[in-house]
Amino acid sequence: MITTNNRKIITRLSLKSLRANPLRNLAVICAVVLTTLLITSIFTMTLSLNKSIELTRMKTVGTDFHGSFKHVTPEQIEMLKKHPSIQEYSISLNAGNLRNEVFRDSPVEVKRIDEAYARHGFISFIEGRLPAAENEVVLNTWVMDKLGIRHALGQQVQLDIDTGERVIQQDFIVSGYYEADKNLSLAGLAFVSDAWVLENLSGIDPVKSAASGSYVNTTELSVMFKNAVDIEKKLDKVLADTGVDVPIGINWGYTASSFSENLIDFIPYLAVILIIMLSGYLLIYNIFYISVVRDVKFYGLLKAIGTTPKQLRRIITVQSQLLYLLGLPFGLAAGYGIGRLLTPLLNTFSSEPMEAAYSASPWIFIGAAIFAYVTVWIAASKPGRMAARIAPVEAVRFTGISAKHRRKKRSKRGGRLYSMAFTNLFRNKKKLLLMLTSLSLSMILFSIIFTVISSLDVNKYLSSFISGDVVIRNQAVMQSFGERPGDPYKLSEAFSSELARIDGVESVEKVYYTPELYNMDDTIRTILEPLAETYPSDLALPDVLKNDFVFLKLYGIDDGWYNLVQKDVVEGQFDPQKFASGDYVLVTEVIMPDDNNISYYHPGDHIEYKELGRSYEVMAVLNYDALYAATTQAFPAYGYNAFFPSSELTRELPEGSDPPMALSATLHIDPAKLDSTSQTAKSLAASSDELVYKSREDYRQELAGFIRIFQIVGYGLSFVIALIGILNYINTVVTGVITRRNEFALLESIGMTKRQLKKMLIYEGLYNVLLTTAITSTLGVILTYSISKSIADSMAFTVFRMSWLPFILVVPVLAAIAYTVTLSSYRMLSKASIVERLRQTE
Repeated sequence: MITTNNRKIITRLSLKSLRANPLRNLAVICAVVLTTLLITSIFTMTLSLNKSIELTRMKTVGTDFHGSFKHVTPEQIEMLKKHPSIQEYSISLNAGNLRNEVFRDSPVEVKRIDEAYARHGFISFIEGRLPAAENEVVLNTWVMDKLGIRHALGQQVQLDIDTGERVIQQDFIVSGYYEADKNLSLAGLAFVSDAWVLENLSGIDPVKSAASGSYVNTTELSVMFKNAVDIEKKLDKVLADTGVDVPIGINWGYTASSFSENLIDFIPYLAVILIIMLSGYLLIYNIFYISVVRDVKFYGLLKAIGTTPKQLRRIITVQSQLLYLLGLPFGLAAGYGIGRLLTPLLNTFSSEPMEAAYSASPWIFIGAAIFAYVTVWIAASKPGRMAARIAPVEAVRFTGISAKHRRKKRSKRGGRLYSMAFTNLFRNKKKLLLMLTSLSLSMILFSIIFTVISSLDVNKYLSSFISGDVVIRNQAVMQSFGERPGDPYKLSEAFSSELARIDGVESVEKVYYTPELYNMDDTIRTILEPLAETYPSDLALPDVLKNDFVFLKLYGIDDGWYNLVQKDVVEGQFDPQKFASGDYVLVTEVIMPDDNNISYYHPGDHIEYKELGRSYEVMAVLNYDALYAATTQAFPAYGYNAFFPSSELTRELPEGSDPPMALSATLHIDPAKLDSTSQTAKSLAASSDELVYKSREDYRQELAGFIRIFQIVGYGLSFVIALIGILNYINTVVTGVITRRNEFALLESIGMTKRQLKKMLIYEGLYNVLLTTAITSTLGVILTYSISKSIADSMAFTVFRMSWLPFILVVPVLAAIAYTVTLSSYRMLSKASIVERLRQTE
C-alpha cells in the first residue's frame, strides 16, 4: 500500500477554514485570552505573595542561605564545601555579644563574616566595606543610633564585647555601615575582622564554648543548594556523603523547605483554576461544536473524497492550536500585569510589615500555558471526534439535531409563537445545556462572593482585636517568628498611670502575661499519648511528649474584660464576682488535629500553677480563641490559655517566678474628646519602639481594605467568568440563527411575518433567561448556601447572612443582554431576502 504525506494539505485546509470563520476565530481567541489571563494572574499573585512572605521571613532570619552546618572545624569545612550539591557557601564565626548598656534589652551579636555572607544577608552598604584591620567594625544604622554616633565612615565608638570568658572593652573605627530593619531581624549585628578574632579569640576552645552555651569562636558553614525543596534531606545527604557529624540549621523562611507538608495549601488555588478551566472549556467547546454542526457538510464532502477520520480530527486540532497560539501571548502578558498590580494589595492582609516581592518565575508562564492548552485541547477534541464520525450521506442532511419520531400537533389557531420558541430551545439539548451551565456558573460564583462579603461583620472583627477605643500593645511580648528585641516590661505601671491621666480617658484596662512550662500530669498524658499513634505525621506531638511538659500562657485581666467572657463559654458558668475573688481560673480548649478541640480539665477540677505558686478551681472552659483581643494572638502546640483576675499576676509571686509582663492597655475614652485624647495617647506610645498604638478606627480601616481587596479579586474573577458565559451565549445565539436561516426563510415563505419571527426569537432569548434563573434559584441557591456558609464559618470575622439580592440583580442584566443579542442576530439575518436565503445551501 502506498502511503502519502498529506500533512501539508491538511494544514492548508485548516488555514482556509480559519479564514472562512473570522467571528468564530475571534470568539476562541477571546476565550483563550480570558482563560490564560485568569490562570496567569492567579499563578503570579500566588508565587509573588509566597515570595513576599519568604523575603520577610528571610530578613527575620537574617539570610537567604538554604541552611547551615554548625560548629564545624576547618577540616570539616573543606570536606563539606566540596560536595557537588552545594552551589555557594559562606563561612562565619560567632565572636560574642555586645554588652553596652544601651543594648541591655536589645541583643546585638558580634560576628566575623565574608563577602558571600554579606551578599546573602541583605547587607547593602550605604558606605564602606567589611572590616580588615583589627580595630575596624561594621554596624547598621539602628545600632549606630543606639550608640549615639553619626552615620559616617571613620566614626569612633567603644564597644563592650562579651566573649563568654571576659568582656573586652575596645575602641573601634566604623569601616562600613548599612540600613537594617530592627523590627525584622531577630537580633542586631556587628561585624569584626579576622585580625580581631585572631587577637582575641584564639585561646577559646570551640568545643568547650559550644558545651557551655556561649558558642563563641564556633564556626558556621552556610550553604545554598540548587533549589529550596526539602532542605533538611539535602543537608542530611551532604553529611551522609562526607561522613561529617555536626548539627544542621534549616532556613525556615523558605516555604518550599518541606514541600510535601504544604501540598494541602495549594488545594484552594487548584480549585479556582479548575473553575476557570471549566468556564473556558464550556465556551471553547461550544464554539467548536457549533462550528462543526454548521460546517458538517464541508466535513462530509471531505470524507467523501477520501479524507480519513484522523485527518478530519487533525483539521479541528490544527485550528484550535493556531488560535491558542494567537491568544496565548496576550493572556500571559495581561495576566502577569494584573497579578503584579494586585500583589501589593494582597500583602496588606499580613499583620507583619511585608515588603512586596514580585515573582517572575518561568513556571508562572509555563503552568498557565499548560493549563490553557489542556483546556483548549479537551474542548476541541470532542467536536473533532464528532466531525470524524459522521458519514458523508448523513452530512448532507445533518443539522446537529438527533432525528427522532415527533408527535404531530394539531391546532385550529395555528402555531403559537411562545410555544414554537419554547420547542426550538430543546431541539439541541447539548448546546442548550452548555450555554445554561456557562451562564449559571458565573451567576453562582458572583452570588457566593457577594454572600461571603455581605457576611463580613465589622463589630465581630473589632471585638476580636480591641475591646475599647484605643489599645497600646507591647510588641516585645507579642511573639511572631521569633523573640523580638526590646523591653518586655516597657508598658510599665508608671506609663499606664500617665495614660490614665490624659484628659478624656475614662478607664484603662490592662492585660498581664506570663508563660509557664507545665509538667504533664496524668490527665494530660492520658489524652496526648494515644494521639501519637492516631496522628503519626504530627511533628510537634512527639517533642511535647519527650519534653514532658506543655507550654501555657497565663493572662491576668482587669474587670473591664469580664463582660466579654460569657460568649466564649463552652462548659460551665462564668460568675464575675466569684472569679474576682482570685480562687478560680478560666481555661481554654486545646487545639487538636482535625479541629477536634478538647479541654484537659473541666469545671470543678483543681490545677496548680508553679509560676503563681498556688492551686485554682476551674470555673469554666472557653473556646480556644477566647478573649482573642486580650492575648498574644498565637496558640501554643498542645498548650492552652488560662485567665485569672489581674490581681493574681500582679501580687507578690513565689521566689524564682518571673514578674508578669504588661501585654496591653485598652483605653475607654469619652466620645466628646475622642480625637484629642487619641492623639495624645498615640504621641506617648510613639516615644517607645516596643509600644504599638491602634485605634478602633485603624482596625475598621483594615477590614475595609480587606473587603476592598476581596471585592477586586472576587468580583474581577466572577466578571471574567461571566464574560466567558456571555460570549458563550452570544456565540450560541448568533450561530444558531445562522444555522437556521433556511428554516426562517421557509417560515417566512409560508406566511410568517418579520414581526412574528422577531417576536419568536425574543421569546427564545427570554426563555433562556428564565431557564438560567430557574437553575440559579434552585441548584444555585443550594450551592451558594452550602459553599458560602462553609467559607464564612471558616473565617473568624463573619456572621453568615444569605442574600437573594445577587439572584435578583442578574435577571434584568441577563434579560437586557438576551434582548440585545437577539435583535442584533435578527438584523443580521434580515439583510438578505427570502429568495437569497432559500437558495443558500447552508
